[in-house]
Amino acid sequence: MLFVGRAELRSPDAAMGCGSRPKNHHWWPIGLQTYWADAEGDVAWVGPDGASGQKKFYNKKIGYKKHGHTLFRGGEWGETNFECEFDIDNEVHRIIEKLNNLRPSKSAPSAVQSLLNSISKRDRTLAETCAIHHMEEHASRDLLLLVYSLLIRSPSNRWKWENFPAQFGLPVSESVGKANMRQSYLLAKRLCQKGGITNRFFVVLHSDHKRFVCGDGYLDWLSGSLQINRVSGRALIPLTPNLCVYVCTPISMRTNRNCAALRAPPWMVNKVNEITQIYSRDQLFFLGNKPRLTEHFLKREFLEHSNYRVDLLDQLDEIAQPKSRWMI
Repeated sequence: MLFVGRAELRSPDAAMGCGSRPKNHHWWPIGLQTYWADAEGDVAWVGPDGASGQKKFYNKKIGYKKHGHTLFRGGEWGETNFECEFDIDNEVHRIIEKLNNLRPSKSAPSAVQSLLNSISKRDRTLAETCAIHHMEEHASRDLLLLVYSLLIRSPSNRWKWENFPAQFGLPVSESVGKANMRQSYLLAKRLCQKGGITNRFFVVLHSDHKRFVCGDGYLDWLSGSLQINRVSGRALIPLTPNLCVYVCTPISMRTNRNCAALRAPPWMVNKVNEITQIYSRDQLFFLGNKPRLTEHFLKREFLEHSNYRVDLLDQLDEIAQPKSRWMI
């Protein structure tokens, strides 16, 4: 996907974009970082070499890149800073509160069933054990936009776009990466705020005890469809240590249900964390105990699945539409 040739020409004044902004541009919103901080305000991280550390989230020195959202045009065109386009970050706490209120089924599983879930590799009754909800349109669009914003500005996506010219024998270009990121996000923003978008279903995974991890990349089979101006695909994003969201776009779905809440057993949290390590390269963020590093993360590469089939995601798909087939 390459959008550079489609950029609009604007006057030098308009090209300034968001105007004067700090140089540190965040791909991981400060608002989300607060949920990963311990009682002292520290967010812990670990790298593929095993080195670990922690930083205060309020120092704004985590999950950022200097001039990460600045396009340097040179000459009279100056620069375009699109950091302020990610104003969905201001809605993070409201979105998380909304998701936390979408609780799993009130009937807690028995101790025996809970144990079975914890050791099982595959739960074949997910659609029967979750609670179905309907998220109102504005909240659904905001959540979708937050998902897009995290996917599009993630270091893994930036790396893909920067390396796109190499497919044509051209050098890696940070400017190409930024231009693609900006254009893709503006498409997503227009769709989520004003466009006609139809089917999208969210599955909210709640984990009361075992915690999710977050990395510098996500399973993203969603943002690629923006090039044809549509919402289509799947994505999996850990938002907090106890909350992960999965979004899919079923071919058909009922109008009175667009969200499900599920109490994720330990095996499911482990699976999500394994997937996160596949798509991450340099850092994993965690709260509490340091996660066990998988062979995929130890490679220190942005990896991805060789096809669009993942057992866990197929099971989550069935919640939205039982025995459905997906068009990615």
